[in-house]
Amino acid sequence: MSTALLQELHQELRRLYIAGSDLAAGDFRLKRMLPQFQQLGERAPVFKRLAESITALVEPADSLQHRSAECLQDVTLLLESVLRTQGVTTVSGELGQLDSRPTNLTTFLPYRKLADVERALMTTGSGRYEIIVHAFEEGMFQDLRLMSLAINALQDPYTDIVNYTMKHVLPGYGEQIVPHLVRSFDATGGKLEARKLKVIGEVGSEDMLGLIYEAAESGSDDVRIAGIEALGKHQQYESSLVEWSKDKKKSIREAAYFALAEMGTDTAAARLHEAFSGKDMELAAEAAAKCDSMQLTMKLVKDLGAELHRALELKNDKKKMEVLWTKVQHYLTGLEGKRSTELYALYTYTVEHYALFISFGWMDLIDYAANYLSQESTEEALRLLQQLEQNNVRYIPHAFRAAFQQLSPAELFDYYVESLRNKWKMVMNKDTNKRKQQLFRVVEELVIEREYKQCPTLWGAQQEQSTLLAIEMPPLEQMAVQWDSRWLAWFMEQGATELVCAFASPGHKGCQQFMLQQLTEHTGFSTSTAGLLLAGLERAEAEEHVRYEALMTLLENKRNKMGYVFEWNVWEQLCQLPATYHARLAAIAPNYRYTAGNQLEYVLRVMQADGTAVHAGQSV
Repeated sequence: MSTALLQELHQELRRLYIAGSDLAAGDFRLKRMLPQFQQLGERAPVFKRLAESITALVEPADSLQHRSAECLQDVTLLLESVLRTQGVTTVSGELGQLDSRPTNLTTFLPYRKLADVERALMTTGSGRYEIIVHAFEEGMFQDLRLMSLAINALQDPYTDIVNYTMKHVLPGYGEQIVPHLVRSFDATGGKLEARKLKVIGEVGSEDMLGLIYEAAESGSDDVRIAGIEALGKHQQYESSLVEWSKDKKKSIREAAYFALAEMGTDTAAARLHEAFSGKDMELAAEAAAKCDSMQLTMKLVKDLGAELHRALELKNDKKKMEVLWTKVQHYLTGLEGKRSTELYALYTYTVEHYALFISFGWMDLIDYAANYLSQESTEEALRLLQQLEQNNVRYIPHAFRAAFQQLSPAELFDYYVESLRNKWKMVMNKDTNKRKQQLFRVVEELVIEREYKQCPTLWGAQQEQSTLLAIEMPPLEQMAVQWDSRWLAWFMEQGATELVCAFASPGHKGCQQFMLQQLTEHTGFSTSTAGLLLAGLERAEAEEHVRYEALMTLLENKRNKMGYVFEWNVWEQLCQLPATYHARLAAIAPNYRYTAGNQLEYVLRVMQADGTAVHAGQSV
């Protein structure tokens, strides 16, 4: 029999339990159902009893002595008994194995920690990427409850989240993620399905190769590209990749070239080399740069050499030279990162014929040669680079780095400074100034490193981290071994402020005075430059009160540009200020707003609280 009427009555009785049994008298919904129960009661006694119980509930004979609660309980008890007898306890259909996907994941995280990550994966807005990255680094995605959300993140509107999930989060599950991706995979889909296939190809077992090959063969374009790329690791699909490299669609051919480059077999190398002679030269060049085949490298070097020598024959034909230069650029792209004796000889030839190739306007060719030679630790390579720097100041960094590796500290200084001392004094000579600036720049790259450091946000909310720009310099012991002591005097002579800070020597009064003069006479310093000068004074072991006064002079100068945030080196010096500077610091604090103002307020609170300084990376 149908239980629909009984279920409807059950819902109405639940309503009365909530609303109160006193409201049952005259209830129009129960009255509407009563005739149906009375009609059924003519055929089944149980329905007759239900009809009578409903009547007693909604139409009491004696309203004064009527106990609605008891009547409600009676009819409910009877109804529950009837419903229990009408329930089905057997399972329909045939028994079989459950479609399960085993996993070793557990639900080990308290929901308090899980909630933020779930919110980041299920919503939109800023700040979500950082939460997801942090959660992955902390191993939180090993909680089973985040797996399905991680899969859904493949279709997140924020590209960075999609890429991070595809490259890190999902592969982090290992092979156990594959069945979950395969279950919803549709080879005819778009980018979402291609992303799934990339993960399957990366962590899936050999059993998945059939699915990947089928997707590469007959899927949508996006899916085909992902499948072809995944097959580059499996040599048994070499012939298919060669065939796909001749496909009508450019995107498919490009994917096949990169897969062949990853495979790196002789057949793959031969196909890539063949493509250099056709319409796909640009695609083949980009793929060849990723290929480790020495066979391909040898062929490309030989072809490039032939093209460079052919330039002599075509130099008077402008159109042919333009076509030739395009081919040369593709060969250079394909050889990027490659090393061989033949390529070394070819770049040597290029440098020795500098004037010829510059007359063609082929500066990029010389750049490739310079980059290659700068990685060769030989006297010949150094000689060629020094020859290049004499021809063009843009190659001073290449030559200097090579000389720094091969020459002694004294020889390095003698070559770049002592032998050219008279030239450095020619201030009006533009070429000399360019050379000097290039020299300063390459030395600065070697001794000054700018990086962002995490530190506790002492001036803000607790347990938060802030990122401040910090300037790092090699230890003084390392500087003494790697650099001649004469550099410091020369940098002071040339007014190279930042380099004086890096080369500052302990107890050197001259460089101390130089840096103090820069701090007091020049205004408009940014926080990073000011921090470098303060670090230089500390490096030169200037007395504490001298450094403190220098810092206060900077802060009190209204023309400086340190108004938004004090970067690491200045902040570190601020935290070392003794409490005796409280009054002066309080006087200038209103001039600073935003983070800088909060930083000053924090330092003032610490001074006022206990009269002591606190280190920049220390919590209080």
